[in-house]
Amino acid sequence: MYAELRIELGSIITHSWLHSIELSRWTDIYRFDGDRLMLTSTEFEEYGAGMPLDEGDLTFQDGKIVIENIDRPFEAIGWIHSHRVDYRIGIDGDTSLIDIDELPDREPIELRPR
Repeated sequence: MYAELRIELGSIITHSWLHSIELSRWTDIYRFDGDRLMLTSTEFEEYGAGMPLDEGDLTFQDGKIVIENIDRPFEAIGWIHSHRVDYRIGIDGDTSLIDIDELPDREPIELRPR
């Protein structure tokens, strides 16, 4: 375990990184629902192969593609961490609570409510 934080019901968790091909920021936004994380929206600058097509409401805001009203539940957020893609984890807008540089490079990481 690398970090353990108390969060309130309804807290907003953001998970973002620089996409390896487009080199632009991708941000997934989750709401903490007690025993799970609900993906509510996602934001990115480039749209291409492998991007979501069939869920939520797609708009274009401030130079970004925004898909809202996704409402897909997750028990955990998992990724292979890399120090080269500028990962950021935010809780209610604060990205300083988890020191991303302290997470191991090229290792599987999981963010899970307990």
